[in-house]
Amino acid sequence: MKKLLALTLSLLLLTGLSGCSTAIDDKSTSTPSATADSSLVIDGSTDIELGDEDMYITNAGTYTLSGELKGSVIVDVSEKKTVNLILDNVTIDSGDFAAIYVIEAEEVVITLADGSVNTLSDSGETYTLIDENDVDALIYSKADLSFEGNGTLVLNAGYKHGIVSKDDLILNGGTYEITAANHAIEGKDCVEIYDGSYTLTSGTDAISSDNEEDADRGYVLIHNGSFKINSASDGIYAFNYLTIEDGEFELTTTGKAIKSDTQITLNNGTYTIDSADDGIHTDGSITIEDGSYTIDSDDDAIHADYMLTINGGTFNINAHEGLEATVVTVNGGDININASDDGINAGAKVSGVTPLVEINDGNLTINMGQGDTDAIDSNGNLIINGGTITITAQSGFDFDGTGELNGGTVTVNGTQITSLTNQMMGGMGGMGTMPGGMSGNTGMTPGSMPQGGASGEQGQIPSGQQGGQRPDGYGGFPGQGGWH
Repeated sequence: MKKLLALTLSLLLLTGLSGCSTAIDDKSTSTPSATADSSLVIDGSTDIELGDEDMYITNAGTYTLSGELKGSVIVDVSEKKTVNLILDNVTIDSGDFAAIYVIEAEEVVITLADGSVNTLSDSGETYTLIDENDVDALIYSKADLSFEGNGTLVLNAGYKHGIVSKDDLILNGGTYEITAANHAIEGKDCVEIYDGSYTLTSGTDAISSDNEEDADRGYVLIHNGSFKINSASDGIYAFNYLTIEDGEFELTTTGKAIKSDTQITLNNGTYTIDSADDGIHTDGSITIEDGSYTIDSDDDAIHADYMLTINGGTFNINAHEGLEATVVTVNGGDININASDDGINAGAKVSGVTPLVEINDGNLTINMGQGDTDAIDSNGNLIINGGTITITAQSGFDFDGTGELNGGTVTVNGTQITSLTNQMMGGMGGMGTMPGGMSGNTGMTPGSMPQGGASGEQGQIPSGQQGGQRPDGYGGFPGQGGWH
């Protein structure tokens, strides 16, 4: 059993008490004195110099920590109270346990003091547990956990995870350098990141939220920030919704770089992806509004089982397949695809939905490798209403249903075409870049998909789910009234 030095600091409470003591609890009404072990210096304020003993915090308040600690900081206060830990050049060697462990609180806020560098490490050995909780992270919280400030946090999590919150995890800024045997950052209910710089090396998913029980939880929301991720599994994962508003992302993964089981929305950002599996993947739908994407993938660059909708952005793709979904809709963007199988593929991945590729606008350049490859392949219908499409391939089009060219400028192996022909053989083959033509008009004809869905009765979008939308409407979670 780890030796615990119980410190209770009555700070910023409704009773107006200040100071510190080794034996003051939330109900104390006397002014405490400053007494401590020789390895722990307390100056009668909120400032604590760490020593060689575990530190137990049992009162709400604000605590500024500095110095070196061989042990753990353990927070256990009323579930209605908040603790703010300010880390100001802290070094913690926690051995075979967490460096910071939150047993109970309403919320714990960890502030990285401006200009500070704070380093937390464990021994890499299996943790020796002190209670019934399966603590498995260098910073482990059973309460809501948030990070503030502009300092630096360095985590060396040799046992398992870097940061884990079993509730919400919110990061508002700071610089993070995390090396973890498993997850680098995990929030069971959610991970929300508003800014900051993140260098993450992980043995499993780098950033993860995996609540499968609650429909409005298990999501990842990134507003901004700089991310350099090297993961032996997935880079960023959410069981439910994954939304990125902006940011800079450099993702190297042996799994999928960006993954959700439900819905991905990318509104902007700059992405450099090198993935052994899919670059961007969901079992549901993907909507891309804008951004810059450089994707090298050994599998699909962008894959959605249901719907993939691209409204804008710049894409430079080298992959086995470029874009794949049951329904692929391109409404804009500059898209350059080099692929060894299919450039764009609509496959029958969702029961009751007719596969469809629909291109309404945008500049697309598709270069295909030798062999049995198709620039645009649909197991259902293919409809081109507009845009500039330049194809270099042995087979320009392969569709099982209807093929319609209603507008736009389409060039295959140097020749502009006016109709779509299955397995068009232009004779040039190989990789290459062909000049585009001028933009064309747009238009819809019978057989094109109604309101973002696939054509025909079997191709209708399931009830209540329109093109690229979450089931409850774009931009929010059930019961939350949108993003907060």
